[in-house]
Amino acid sequence: MRTPFRITSATLDVLEAFLASREELHGFAVAKAAGKPTGSIYPILARLEQAGWLDSHWEAEHPEEGRPRRRFYFLTPTGAQEARTIVLARRGQLPTPSVAQPPRPKLAFGFLARWAGAW
Repeated sequence: MRTPFRITSATLDVLEAFLASREELHGFAVAKAAGKPTGSIYPILARLEQAGWLDSHWEAEHPEEGRPRRRFYFLTPTGAQEARTIVLARRGQLPTPSVAQPPRPKLAFGFLARWAGAW
């Protein structure tokens, strides 16, 4: 399989973070789940988004005073399929989905429901 970018171990960690979470993640949450510094995560997110594997949107409002809005990323249907294929081929197994997390702040357009079919 030929991908539009190089698949590094950090890229695999990011893809596994999305496959395990099954919901939208902001950049810091991806970095934490992947165990990588944010400085290495954001270029990977940009490459995945440019390739059409991820899509993103900004929070609709500031949930906490003094904190900037976050940008949430989620796998597209194509991205989810490609991520599963690559992670399985390179790591031999798919990550175990994480337990449901507490509700997040209100999002801009309900993208989660729109892409729920990707899972």
